[in-house]
Amino acid sequence: MNFNFILICITIFFMSIIIYCLKNFEYLKKWFRRKFEKRIFKVIYIIILILIFIILAFFIYKNIKISINNIKSIKESKKADIMFSFYDKKIEEENNFYKDIISKDYDQNNCKNPYILEGFEYVEGQWNTGFVIQDENKNQYVWIPCSNKESENIVKLSKYNFEMPEFISKDLCVDIEYEEFIKSTLENGGFYISRFEIGNENENPVSKLGAKLWKDVTNFEAIEIANNMYKNDNINCKLINGMAYDTALYWLKQNSNIDFSNIVFNENLEVCAGRNMYNNIYDLLDNVFELTSEMSYDTVVIRGILNDETYKNRNRYSIMKDENYFSDNNVLTFRTMIYK
Repeated sequence: MNFNFILICITIFFMSIIIYCLKNFEYLKKWFRRKFEKRIFKVIYIIILILIFIILAFFIYKNIKISINNIKSIKESKKADIMFSFYDKKIEEENNFYKDIISKDYDQNNCKNPYILEGFEYVEGQWNTGFVIQDENKNQYVWIPCSNKESENIVKLSKYNFEMPEFISKDLCVDIEYEEFIKSTLENGGFYISRFEIGNENENPVSKLGAKLWKDVTNFEAIEIANNMYKNDNINCKLINGMAYDTALYWLKQNSNIDFSNIVFNENLEVCAGRNMYNNIYDLLDNVFELTSEMSYDTVVIRGILNDETYKNRNRYSIMKDENYFSDNNVLTFRTMIYK
């Protein structure tokens, strides 16, 4: 039986007693005087009233609490609806922008002639096998040649789903600051990603071989670290977004002979940059989870770790944007991208 219904019945019963007592107070008073001492009558009467009011108070409190929870639930539901509507609109805006800009004509020769950013120098590699540049502090980046359509050694700038659709679909995600990145990439024939996952060198972010990875970091912190890595206005350095990650991974998959027998993850090892390399990019197919700036409604998207030939591990996982669930076991870091 419903507990609230029982409380209502009990309340009605005791309220009836109170009303009866009030209406027949003089009669009851005389009756009790005949049976008990005056003091005993008062004590019993007060106890009964206290018990009744306790029950009433409990009933009122319980119903107020239920009402507050219902109001809170309605507010949270409305807040969730607003959040979903906001991100649905952002996803639609990104898709519409992408469909419009990807349909234009671009010179694919730019893919084969990587630009070298101010303050950087060439290190090694060819445009189609991992063109590497580095800054004055020896931080290294690799060129990802891509355009609006796929051709030999050039991939289409796009988001991809790599197997296992039960994970977060690319169609349910939105990138941060995607317009500037897409425009620059298509006009210049590609972009650069950090050759290594970002390391921590005396509290400075680095993309260097052997650097101790920058772990214990939230999405907000990773975005800030990436944004502040360079002071040059001609260099856009950002936390890697979903489209850049997907395109780099797809390019790697299309243009390298990957030996999965060499890909091993062991969380008990000290994690440093530079374990396995394909097309001059280290650890994109190994090592740890990597934060991205890609959002799936109220969560951020992470990529990476554990490998097999179907690339099932490359799909999108999500965590709350202001929390880091993986820092304790040292399997969450991030990678940056740079472009004009």
